[in-house]
Parts: sequence; structure tokens; C-alpha cells
Amino acid sequence: MAKKPLPDGSIPQKASMIQSLAATVAGIMAVRLATYVVTTVWRLVTKEEPPQVDQAVSVGKKTAWLALIGAVTGASRQAVRDKIKPPGTGAA
Repeated sequence: MAKKPLPDGSIPQKASMIQSLAATVAGIMAVRLATYVVTTVWRLVTKEEPPQVDQAVSVGKKTAWLALIGAVTGASRQAVRDKIKPPGTGAA
């Protein structure tokens, strides 16, 4: 069965095992770095620690933290993985 060409006309290639492994490791490192940076910025801006899940703080503060950390870590992981293993080269 022939593979469908990508919008740019190229034939999609399956990612190698090395690419997949490198993308996974780089994704983990990107999440760790992003978490460190966002936590540090949160501490500098708010002058307090980020809220923990079981901590008694306002719902707004907890929601802001979860939205911020979730968006930044997810975007950084995906950006790094896409750089190593482009989206057209197989499942992410």
C-alpha cells in the first residue's frame, strides 16, 4: 500500500528508533527545564511557593498555576519532539 504524500509533496518516512528515543529523552529534559523556569518565575513574581495540590489556597491561584505549568510544559515538550522527529514522520 502506497503512502499518501504530505502537503509539500514529500513521501512520509517512518521515524528511526534513534529519533524516537532521542525525541523522548529531549521531551523529558524540556519538561524538567520548563518546570524549573516557570517555578522560578512564579517565585520571583508572587514571592511565594507554587501551590501544591493538597494545599489550602484559593481556587483561582491553584487554577492559574495548573494552567500555566500545563501549557508551558506541554508546549515545550512538543516543540522539542517536533524538532527532532517532525510531525510528518510517524506517531508522536
